[in-house]
Amino acid sequence: MRKLHKAKYKKLHKKISKKKHRRFLDFKKNKKNKRRTYLKLNKYQREKYNQLHFKHKNYIKINAPRIFSFIDNTEGVSKFIEKLSTHFELRNKVFVVLDDIEVVKYDAIVVLLSIMIKFKSENIDFNGSFPKDQNAKFIITQSGFFENLIKRFKNEDRYSINPKANNIHTHAWKDVDAELGNEIIREATQTVWGEERRCQGVQRALLELMQNTNNHSNIGTEGEKHWWLSVNHIEEENKVCFSFVDFGVGVFMSLDNKTDKSKWFDWKPKLAKAFKFSTNLDVFRLILEGKLHSTVTKKHFRGKGLPGIKEVLDRNQISNLHIITNDVFSNVSGNNYKNIKTNFSGTFVYWELLKTNTNCYA
Repeated sequence: MRKLHKAKYKKLHKKISKKKHRRFLDFKKNKKNKRRTYLKLNKYQREKYNQLHFKHKNYIKINAPRIFSFIDNTEGVSKFIEKLSTHFELRNKVFVVLDDIEVVKYDAIVVLLSIMIKFKSENIDFNGSFPKDQNAKFIITQSGFFENLIKRFKNEDRYSINPKANNIHTHAWKDVDAELGNEIIREATQTVWGEERRCQGVQRALLELMQNTNNHSNIGTEGEKHWWLSVNHIEEENKVCFSFVDFGVGVFMSLDNKTDKSKWFDWKPKLAKAFKFSTNLDVFRLILEGKLHSTVTKKHFRGKGLPGIKEVLDRNQISNLHIITNDVFSNVSGNNYKNIKTNFSGTFVYWELLKTNTNCYA
């Protein structure tokens, strides 16, 4: 009996030893293959490899879309924001892989910077890589993204990135800031016309958006969400691009969650009595035309909010107006409206100031 017992355990031990030996051989083989792969890489590729597999090993890797433009690739950037927002809520460390970006437009810069500071102000580790494309790398570097990756940010009301840079300035606050608007307009008119001028349309657009964020971006509370504004000066084209975003709830979710104390409460039945609509696209057109306001409140529309910005466009005080909110994309200048599949929780507004826009001498 004793011999049988001993033989049984010898057999088991032999089986375990073989299994361990096989695992050891597989480990050596994989290590050898990784080493061969690593030796074939150039200096740039080795740096990227080390960054992803060693230095930021425990980070969640999120790939930025190849076309990094909220206007030209709304679906791709919306999915990118959605993934980042999910990991922000889970407080996961994130590494944004920017390597494969081929096109960067100025409208996406404000999204990238605001998300970076959102993570860092909550002490959640956040990092990213350089794009391979040199033009994309240049634009993102100009924005101050890489420079600010190594900085610490407190959870404050106000931020300013690249305030002394020549081309890209980004600001954030929770309140209406008329003086900042005046300063931005002074600098913008210097780029467009080579001298200071008054641009009442741009001023109105900025104030309306700041006020909207303060009043409507968070359900049930005021002044709880930041607005973010990137101003990009393209001197060789005498053009200034404005990109404004708030990561609140968006136009339609804000409307749907109004309480009975709000003038917008129960807006759908009231609007349905006067107009036919089936989707948010139809409603958004009515909003921009001021018809939602006049129908629901029974008062004359006074050009507030997004309809007021549409009036600014109609008066040729700004150009190339685009608005994205919830499931609606609108190229207002081109009268092109479409649904997007990935809901964007917030409101994004883009416009340009050109030489052909109406202005006044200071």
